[in-house]
Amino acid sequence: MLKKRKSRVSSLISSSIAWGWSRPAQIGILFCGLIIVTLVLLVSDHDSRTEEEIYLDRLGDSHVAHEGFEDAPLLEKLKAIDAALHVAEAERFELAEERARLMKELSFNDTGEEDEYDELDDQTQAAFLYSDRALPSNMSCLDPLRFNSSSGPTCARTPLKLELPYPRIYVYDLPQRFNREMVKKYKRCATDQYGTEVFFHEALLVSELRVRKPEEATMFFVPIYGECYLWQHEMLRRENREKSYELTNTFFMEAMSMVKEKYPFWNRTLGRDHIFVFPGARGPTIFNEWKQQIGNAVYLTPEGDRKATYFNTWKDIVIPGLEADPQFWGQDSRQELITHPPHRRYLAYFRGTIFHREGTAYSRGLRPRLHAIFANQTDIIYNTKQKDCDRKCYRAEMTESVFCLNPLGWTPWTLRFYQAVMTRCIPILIADDIEFPYESELDYSQFALKIPEKDVDNILEIMRGMSEEEREKKRKYMDKLWKVFTYQRPPEASDAFYASMRELARKHRSFKTSSVHAW
Repeated sequence: MLKKRKSRVSSLISSSIAWGWSRPAQIGILFCGLIIVTLVLLVSDHDSRTEEEIYLDRLGDSHVAHEGFEDAPLLEKLKAIDAALHVAEAERFELAEERARLMKELSFNDTGEEDEYDELDDQTQAAFLYSDRALPSNMSCLDPLRFNSSSGPTCARTPLKLELPYPRIYVYDLPQRFNREMVKKYKRCATDQYGTEVFFHEALLVSELRVRKPEEATMFFVPIYGECYLWQHEMLRRENREKSYELTNTFFMEAMSMVKEKYPFWNRTLGRDHIFVFPGARGPTIFNEWKQQIGNAVYLTPEGDRKATYFNTWKDIVIPGLEADPQFWGQDSRQELITHPPHRRYLAYFRGTIFHREGTAYSRGLRPRLHAIFANQTDIIYNTKQKDCDRKCYRAEMTESVFCLNPLGWTPWTLRFYQAVMTRCIPILIADDIEFPYESELDYSQFALKIPEKDVDNILEIMRGMSEEEREKKRKYMDKLWKVFTYQRPPEASDAFYASMRELARKHRSFKTSSVHAW
């Protein structure tokens, strides 16, 4: 009907314009003005259409005829079905909201195991599942309790928390000289704090997330033990930095030539769906040509330095450093601290480098500054490492301390933070530019303190001012999530391996909606 009306208007306008231009200019201009006014009035009469016309137009590309209403009974049935669908969707959203609430309540059970999909990030929560089906004109809200309200309430659609599937990961089968052969010679590569490049490789090889056919993968893992290789040359062979980096660069280039030439998958996205582990503070810069060769790839790294040029919070993932000592990551030893809590005789604890030959360039002068602040405090251990205090002693001192201090060194991250959580010692971070692991899942303010570097002079007042009730509250919160900073053997749904896999799922979803991908 609307089409017929527009057709008649068009015909009238055409004939009138022809008549107008055949007359003197003044008359022609007058008639053209009248025609334009008529056109505006006719087009603006859109709301005078019948309900059926409006509803049919809302259906858009449907196969329902817009000419006449011979199928009125079918149209009524279609309207009823659409209304029923919206009621059903409203109920589904309500159930999803209730399910999300229950999952949140169950997110941490008595054993401290974290729910696999607890606390998705804001970007994920913002992925609403809305329907765009046409509604009859008198139905404007999805809320089933107010669906027939005559007052026309505004729809408040509830977001549905999405449960993202874990990525399907293909592990490149590179020659073992790029990975496992080194660990056979140097066990330290798998057991020190930089051993995550080994751990993730070994865990993925036996994981249910691994796919054997690369065509089935959503992401690709490149197992190059670059940190271990560089360590051999820098620390064992005492080669200078320039030569060590040149050798490491050649090492990476050889491996990457195989990835790019033997397989077609890198070039599909220029490596955006490929994963590398860089377990040291220098990140991918141990590979001189990282920016040109693997600049788009995802890096798993403990160094979440927001000022570092090689760290991109949009694509990279901060992971905990590796604590391989079962005294720390073992569940029995952790539970013992809860069942039989030790006396915390120290207010604060730190052992590590304080004074560096590079002066205040190291730690921006924070560590020497703290040394001066704590100079006369008898209940604080703030000292360098002691030869007579082995790892057992080190752990014991942490368990007997209320706060464990984590001032930045050359870079923000330190393994002490994760060791503190494992020993129920409240971590204090003094590193302005740090990004933590799994910030989309965890609320760090519930169990840790972060003091701005400029306010470090207030640290004693802050520590002594916290009540015992608040301290215990933070320790109990740590009890719920401590395993997320550990690498369990074998990996568990609540540990760092699976938390990293959840982060990969989120990064992959973000990538799927980026400018370099189409679907």
